[in-house]
Amino acid sequence: MDVKTLAEVAPRDRFTRICALTGAGISVAAGLGTFRGPDGLWTMSPKMERAMHVHLLPGNVDALWTVWGGMHDVAVRSGPTPAHKALAAAGATVITQNVDELHQAAGSVDVVEIHGSAGQARCLDEDFCGWTGPAAEAKRTDPPQCPQCGEPARPAVVLFGEMLDPVALGAARQLASECDMFLAVGTSGRVAPASWLAPTARAAGAYCVNVDLYPDGELDPAFHARVVGDAQDVLTEWAR
Repeated sequence: MDVKTLAEVAPRDRFTRICALTGAGISVAAGLGTFRGPDGLWTMSPKMERAMHVHLLPGNVDALWTVWGGMHDVAVRSGPTPAHKALAAAGATVITQNVDELHQAAGSVDVVEIHGSAGQARCLDEDFCGWTGPAAEAKRTDPPQCPQCGEPARPAVVLFGEMLDPVALGAARQLASECDMFLAVGTSGRVAPASWLAPTARAAGAYCVNVDLYPDGELDPAFHARVVGDAQDVLTEWAR
């Protein structure tokens, strides 16, 4: 069922445990591009996509900092969007596929980052050092280095070929299973592991809604309804 407004099917005051799954679409208004699609980063620069694979480390560290470090710099300058702020104001827990830390900047407290964070860095020498900390600490040197051992550092995002953090996945599943309303915003939710979060929430009794500006095909059966519109407008109106 496609509807015009979120309030039409899910009035804000009807729910007390809201969980939002967010993707790249929620951050476009902050100046951050999506990855796929006609204007996506991977579409515009296939060579850059190939540089995102873990098996190319350490040779692609510079490319990682260019992409993910640059993205985080833009996010810091732009700040959170109205949609980020609306979710924070609603007290929603957040499961995000994004690495820009804009939910935290908006004031959201309970945020699970299933793809890591561009605001964090990791030492490449994971066997003997294993340092993880703020990217700003690694970027005190050029190129960025681990402040603990001096080895090269990389952004703490999940690369192609890496396993997702099982702790983060477990936390995401728990949030989805405990909510009474589940929102998918800026993402189709059809790619794993996001694809099993809406079914998890629905099976636990949550009302599930997809907010999508550019819907592709029929509504995923895991969702009760879909709001076709810009998340910035849809969520701001709903959270008032």
